[in-house]
Amino acid sequence: MNDDNIQKWPPAPGDYEVGDPTHPVAICTLGRKFDVPAERAIIGTCKTENIGIERVLINVISNPNIRYFILAGPEIPGHRTGSSLSALYRNGIDPNTRKIIDAEGAIPYIENIPIEAVERFRNQVEFIDMMNVTDPEKIAESVNAVLKQPVEPYPEEPFWIEFTHESRSAAPRVHSGDIFVLPEFGVALDPSTSELGGGALSVVISLPPNHVIIEIQSDESGTILLGKEVQ
Repeated sequence: MNDDNIQKWPPAPGDYEVGDPTHPVAICTLGRKFDVPAERAIIGTCKTENIGIERVLINVISNPNIRYFILAGPEIPGHRTGSSLSALYRNGIDPNTRKIIDAEGAIPYIENIPIEAVERFRNQVEFIDMMNVTDPEKIAESVNAVLKQPVEPYPEEPFWIEFTHESRSAAPRVHSGDIFVLPEFGVALDPSTSELGGGALSVVISLPPNHVIIEIQSDESGTILLGKEVQ
């Protein structure tokens, strides 16, 4: 990477800390943020099996110096983010449904970045699976182990993606076991993950003499149903 690209990297926002952008190792600690006593390009969390994974991929493939990806930290119940990320590396995504093949997560769909970006990630890095390992010293040992041999940058230019996501406008994914909380508005509860989802951003329910706005909000931590009373 040239100096200009290093200054702009990483392009996607997230809960991470940047180290040495020329270093060949990226570390993901999944649902728990903790430090690892070893040099690295970047270390951070990844909490969701869709947008969270997309952000990770964007930040890795935009830096050809990263050749090793260490997955550590505790798996996230419901989301199964670590298992989904591992499945993505092993199997890729279905080009028609955009689902991570054989992923165990609740909504493991990669919809906001091109398939070429997924394949770039799979080709660029060696995936080191240390999921559920939370001992920083053990993770540091893996970092130091890969540095015992020379590492060359990936022989292609940075794969830059302007991070945006359109999950709010995407069609809802309803599974056969879902329980409709507000069926008239397509708001459903996934009993396996306790997550709410649906096609509407917000709905207004008339409860005389007041109205209640039910708003669906999504971010990295998941989806919530927020009730607001209005006059």
